[in-house]
Order: sequence, then C-alpha cells, then structure tokens
Amino acid sequence: MRELARRYAAACFDLGMDRARFARAVRLIEDTPPLRRVLEDPTVDRVEKERVLGRLDVVKEDPQLLNFYRLLARKNRMALLPEIAEAFHALELEGRNTAVCRMRCVHIPDEAQLDGLRKRLCALHHRDAVELEIETDPGLLGGFVLEIDGFTYDYSVHGRLRDMKRQLQERRMI
Repeated sequence: MRELARRYAAACFDLGMDRARFARAVRLIEDTPPLRRVLEDPTVDRVEKERVLGRLDVVKEDPQLLNFYRLLARKNRMALLPEIAEAFHALELEGRNTAVCRMRCVHIPDEAQLDGLRKRLCALHHRDAVELEIETDPGLLGGFVLEIDGFTYDYSVHGRLRDMKRQLQERRMI
C-alpha cells in the first residue's frame, strides 16, 4: 500500500468521516466501470468530474465526503481510492484493537471452531477482537494457514509435507 493512500486515509479517519458511507461510495465507484473510468481519466476535465460526483446520492449526502472525493478528482488520485479505503479500515480496526486474520483452508470450519480460533488469536496477539477473512484453497490438502499481525501459522498438510521434505534434505547434507 502506498504511503499517499495511508495519509489520505489518516486524514479521513482524523476528521471522523462516516466509514459506512465512505465504503458505500467506494463500492459504487468500483462496481460501476464507466463511472470509475471517468473519475480516473486524467483527460476528463476536473469540473466535469466534480459534477459527476455531485450527482452521486451516497456522496452528496455528506459534504465532507463530497469535498474529499472532489479533492481526489482534482488531484487525479481517484485510482488510489481502493487503497485509501483499505487503509481507512485498518485504522478503524486499530482504534478498536482488532486484528484482521487471513485464513486459508480446504473447508470452512463451523462457527464454534471459528469462535475458538478467534479467542486463541486474541489471547496470542493481545487483541480485543479478530476479524477472519476466510478463503478456501484445495491446494493445502487439509488444515489451514493463518496470517495475522505479520505472523504466519501454517498448520496445513501441504506445509507439513514441505517441512518434512526440507528436514530430509538437511539430514542428507550431514
């Protein structure tokens, strides 16, 4: 993530911008390719971009948000919007002492298992809460891989086989 996106996100966060409205506007722009192309196109006049933004209900409901989007359009930085939204979300989570954990697994665990995992991760990483982003990956063969706060926990069959292979290769060298 670029530092510029982090600075924009920090400014939005410090101003107390409504995260839900901000996220809705980002999704609207991301999910509407013609709108995104117009707002990101440096050859489109900034006044026209501001007119387009002024017509978006989700943006015009909040003058602060409208001004922010106008600033991005004026500086031709609308392409940074997804990164800004991600950084904004990270700041919000940090303020609540919440971590995001990316989990890759072959099968999605049941809710009781996920609750137990969240509690264990909270204790290990001194967090009040953990948000799980779960992705299925049949290539793991079984088990799971967790990535949280810069740590990776690999409890997958694929990872265990890779470790066994490495250990066997190390023993042959001796």
